[in-house]
Amino acid sequence: MSLVGALTPLGKAAHRSWLRAVAAYTVAGCVSSAILGFLVGEIGWWFRARSATFLIVPFTLILAVRECGWISFKLPEIKRQTQKVWAHEFGFVTAAAMWGLDVGCGVTTYVTYSGFFVLAAIVLVIGKPQFGALVLVVYWIGRTLPVWLAPLLGRDVHIHDLLGEILANRRLYRYGVAIGLLWCAVVMVAR
Repeated sequence: MSLVGALTPLGKAAHRSWLRAVAAYTVAGCVSSAILGFLVGEIGWWFRARSATFLIVPFTLILAVRECGWISFKLPEIKRQTQKVWAHEFGFVTAAAMWGLDVGCGVTTYVTYSGFFVLAAIVLVIGKPQFGALVLVVYWIGRTLPVWLAPLLGRDVHIHDLLGEILANRRLYRYGVAIGLLWCAVVMVAR
């Protein structure tokens, strides 16, 4: 969300600079997501994690319950954000690429919602590196969509007001995440 706030005003001021920065952000994040997905899939292949497939549904349900706020526990994460000063030191395009590489890794910054961990667990138990790379790249592209779409809201929308509205409705968003996790569990049971 902070990157929506960092990159969107650029899109309203200078479209060409914004396009280059967001493209760099997206591509760099695809690279780090693909590497992470490949490595997790490779680890799953080496350890023959397929035998743990039966754990995915309960794991997903526990995370859905966590998202609803019925239980509480911390997700594994590194408690840091990407460096805002990179934009001043390297320019927006290079900084956006660096932000994408960093955030695209999935766990090198704050992890607010648990859907990423379900995907990583699925990649691990399937144990196919190419599948893992594809899954995490698709996840990353989904994470970049708000950055791509934010300028379409128009010049009259103040991005910080929009971010404030999203944060004010965080509980509703968490329920949306929980519904997505429950859907994953249903699909896994049905297969």
